[in-house]
Amino acid sequence: MFFASKIIAKEEIISYTNITVIDGDTVKFNNKKIRLHGIDTPEIKQLCKNTKNENYKCGVKAKLALINLINNNKIKCLIHGKDKYKRLIGTCFIKNLNINAWLVKNGWALAYRKYSKDYINQEIWAKKNLMGLWQGEFLEPWKWRRK
Repeated sequence: MFFASKIIAKEEIISYTNITVIDGDTVKFNNKKIRLHGIDTPEIKQLCKNTKNENYKCGVKAKLALINLINNNKIKCLIHGKDKYKRLIGTCFIKNLNINAWLVKNGWALAYRKYSKDYINQEIWAKKNLMGLWQGEFLEPWKWRRK
């Protein structure tokens, strides 16, 4: 489990299961779009290679991982501020489970070092254990977006 530690939040938003998963690192509820803090997942149109060197829609897989994790649970997000697209930036939880950390540790997100060092250990673990994206080949989402 990943627990909240030293998270400084400006506000707390609680959802009562009416959650829309936009992509692997963005959710929407209570008319607010929240970008998950400190992580980056493949884009919906992004392709990666699996263990058989076949293309698969890794952005879709990351989104499905988040959908399956949330699975009608109530989530709480601690909001840190806004990004350049005016989305709220948040660390989100199901009870005490840090969703951001879970996505990285399960290999469906990368630690977004440009903005945070919070999830580097989870990324190292996922890579070592060949979790999610780490089972094959992929381009980091921030590099893929620049293509």
